[in-house]
Amino acid sequence: MKKPLIVVLVLVVAAGVLGYARGWFSVTKEGKVDVQVDSAKFKEDREAFSKTVGEKAKALKDQVAGLWKHSEGLTGDDKAHAQKELGELNKKHDRLEQQLKELEDAGQDRFASIKRDLSKTLEEVEKKIEELTKKLEKGKDE
Repeated sequence: MKKPLIVVLVLVVAAGVLGYARGWFSVTKEGKVDVQVDSAKFKEDREAFSKTVGEKAKALKDQVAGLWKHSEGLTGDDKAHAQKELGELNKKHDRLEQQLKELEDAGQDRFASIKRDLSKTLEEVEKKIEELTKKLEKGKDE
């Protein structure tokens, strides 16, 4: 019971710190604490991040398409293995697009966790593409 409560607390604190750092809200002290939410700043940051990730996702999709073409020249087990890995990459890319859709609907409370997940998925896909590109080039040279 303690673990879910701790996770929720950490997420709330993380969202608060991120929001304060990004200027989504401010705290002023004039005899009392006044919290002002700057939803325009939040929307601006969310849209900028969404655009950047969207562009990266499209570039990665193009790279995967290029790798599919490279795999066409392979034969036997090499081809089967490469296409299996490319299938996994397509699934990860689909997950990335799903996360982008979630980001568009996310409020300030979920933005930080979705941003973190998106960044992690992007890193995984980029790393996998790099590894597969090296394998395909190595197989082509042999």
